[in-house]
Amino acid sequence: MAVVKQVRVLRNVVIWGVLCAIVLWLVRGRLWENRTALLVGLVAGSVYAVWHWRHLSRRITRRDRRFERNKIFVHYLNTAEVLLSAVAYNPYLAIPIGVVLLAGVLLSALSGAWWAVMIGTFGLASGAVLAGYIVGDERRHGPLHYQYDSRMWCGAEGMLYRTATVVKPLIPAGKVDYQGELWQAVSLSGEPIDVGARVEVIAVEGLTLYVDRAPHSESSAARG
Repeated sequence: MAVVKQVRVLRNVVIWGVLCAIVLWLVRGRLWENRTALLVGLVAGSVYAVWHWRHLSRRITRRDRRFERNKIFVHYLNTAEVLLSAVAYNPYLAIPIGVVLLAGVLLSALSGAWWAVMIGTFGLASGAVLAGYIVGDERRHGPLHYQYDSRMWCGAEGMLYRTATVVKPLIPAGKVDYQGELWQAVSLSGEPIDVGARVEVIAVEGLTLYVDRAPHSESSAARG
């Protein structure tokens, strides 16, 4: 069966929060003397989390679907993939990335851990606030995932979430026309779908498509 890798958004946020908590633990003996950095990081992290959630929530797709809901389509599932991909495709980027990391270490050492405290607090605060938003959203709509955007891919993965037209009634098995080709198809919900209805591909297994009514088809059926 065609499967596209995905990760829970909450998992990424928790990992980020844990890493920042480790940074704060490493400089725990200097937290009080850098209490200004604590305050700046706390306020900035909270404000950033609110802004980021507003941006993130607008990118959630498929929330109105019965199957495969609450996706955020992305090209990279986490920051590490972005960095690894950048270095892999352009080795010259490894030099500036290394310089930035070295500069961060030196700046932290020369500034008496002020930046380490601020960054750690910023990350921990933003992670905690963002996790709160995500948990609240998941209680209403279900788990939220990042997923590779396969809609421009070739092969079975590229067929996912595209639409087809029913040419032989799905009761629940039948046939659909997908981009001019006839495919065996099965209605995932088990409900019959008439000829001419538009369906959405949810899964592909061999030469069989598992489909559900496309959203506009559901609305039309409800009005009928």
